[in-house]
Amino acid sequence: MQGDMRVVEHSSELGAWTMLFASPDPRLRGYVESYGGYREHGTAFYSRREMPGGSVVVLLNFGDPLRITDTVGDSLAFGECQGFVGALSDSYAVSETNGAQRGMHVMLTPFGARRLFGLPLHHLANRVVRLEDLLGSEIHALLHRLRETRDWAARFALLDDLLLRRLRDAKSLPRDLLWAWRQLADSQGNMPIADLAARLDCSRKHLAARFADEVGLGPKTIARIHRFQHAMGLISAADSVDWSDLALQAGYYDQAHLIREFRALAGSAPGDFLRRRLPDHGGVIGDAGR
Repeated sequence: MQGDMRVVEHSSELGAWTMLFASPDPRLRGYVESYGGYREHGTAFYSRREMPGGSVVVLLNFGDPLRITDTVGDSLAFGECQGFVGALSDSYAVSETNGAQRGMHVMLTPFGARRLFGLPLHHLANRVVRLEDLLGSEIHALLHRLRETRDWAARFALLDDLLLRRLRDAKSLPRDLLWAWRQLADSQGNMPIADLAARLDCSRKHLAARFADEVGLGPKTIARIHRFQHAMGLISAADSVDWSDLALQAGYYDQAHLIREFRALAGSAPGDFLRRRLPDHGGVIGDAGR
């Protein structure tokens, strides 16, 4: 774990939570985007919408049971000191708690997840999977050490050790797909897929098939998700929102296009998303409240 930790704290009628953010070891660059830790209690809600993004999320739960419902409606309940993986998805999932949570998360790039888990991500797309099903029994010892360690920097260092060891021995990935992924991410989803295919001297159909197999979703869907994430960032940073202007900034044709995409990816129109958004990295309130 490198650099300083960033700590964000919140306390209001909504509840109280603390979020910690740290950077992984530089040797993990390109595979691990960030680490996070969190603790919360007494929230005025118990359901969150977990939005689709360009990262594969590994969540390590140290606290009370947590239930996740994925995009195909499968529900997984996790007890104390358990973990799960949320792979790339083209819709939101729902997490439910009793209002008290403690744990960590690791944000992997799709290619980091591909190497770490050793299987093409089409096996995981649009799913939530138990971490032990992917990493085996060794995860139980790690979870125990993470839970018992009281220092957050030491916890992040434990993650560095595990990931460096597993990725060192993992199979390398096709450089052309890595390049294509970066183009979509750097353009915030606005690089035409036809241009990507032309630069790689292949057909759009061939590129889509390879993306779907290795990453779990096709490049067109990946581009949609990056545009959506860009739009969410613009909404979060704005004091007031001009929806037509924001739609154009994010790369949508018009406001109607923005609304359609938010309904498809977030489950509601952008105005509703704005009302549900919690301050200080608290997430997005789900459909049910206390």
